[in-house]
Amino acid sequence: MLIGDIGGTQARFALAEGGHFGRVVTQRVADHATPLAALQAALAELGPARAAILAIAGPIEGDQARLTNGAWAFDAPALAAPLGLGTLRLVNDLEAMAWALPALTAEDVETWQAGAAVSGAPQAVVAPGTGLGVAGFLPGHGALATEAGHVGFAPRDATEAALLAWLQARQGAVSAEDFLSGLGLLALHDGLAELRGAALPRRDGAEISAAAAAGCPVAREAVAVFGQALGGFCGDVALSLGARGGVYLAGGVAQALAGMLPRAGFLERFQERPRMRGYLARVPVRLIRHAQPGLLGLAQLALKA
Repeated sequence: MLIGDIGGTQARFALAEGGHFGRVVTQRVADHATPLAALQAALAELGPARAAILAIAGPIEGDQARLTNGAWAFDAPALAAPLGLGTLRLVNDLEAMAWALPALTAEDVETWQAGAAVSGAPQAVVAPGTGLGVAGFLPGHGALATEAGHVGFAPRDATEAALLAWLQARQGAVSAEDFLSGLGLLALHDGLAELRGAALPRRDGAEISAAAAAGCPVAREAVAVFGQALGGFCGDVALSLGARGGVYLAGGVAQALAGMLPRAGFLERFQERPRMRGYLARVPVRLIRHAQPGLLGLAQLALKA
């Protein structure tokens, strides 16, 4: 079975069998005008498949989907026919990642808060990347796709409130994704530069990370604000889903910034609810270190096809 994890920036494809997947073909979404062209190129490299499951970074509506942060649109039957596939199924990208949770090993995760997982309780995945994805997983039942990354952003201190006002003045309504994503990190950096009166060039995510590592005060503050706000959002997700089985962090931005995020600030914000601090202190928090959790989840889902 062909499996594909398709985000706003990159698409990763592989062939899956028996809950495992083989060589991964990675493509830039911008290099192909349509998903059909990308799928044809992937199959040319990987070989034929009888069916496919594609994880899309956007909401799924029946056999239709569209990238939230990209131009590609998907029609499952229209894609399956020219590719010679018997079936082609679309799922949300975070739903696919949630299916990976039972297959993760101790080597696949980094523990940020040990907590005390409740057996059989819901789990959650939060993935800041090109966008901000959230999904749940209920052992024995399966994954729950959500669009929780688009809820309104809730500031928790004066700096976040000032940044929220700065961003609202430029675009109107502000979602959690507008802060906690690749574009969100850029917005935090630019907003802090203006609020602090620092004349700095516009930087991309890699440049912000490098500047923070080199000691730039604005870049370091942007990373710190990102980490604290992410902790607060993850606490909200844990409460909303009752995720006493654990909260798992994934996504390209989380992976890239993991070594710089202020762990104490993240966990303080995660627990910062006076009446629920004890509850949240018992929720395990782990960073997924597996290189391809989306494909791993799709390989598990393929077993049920």
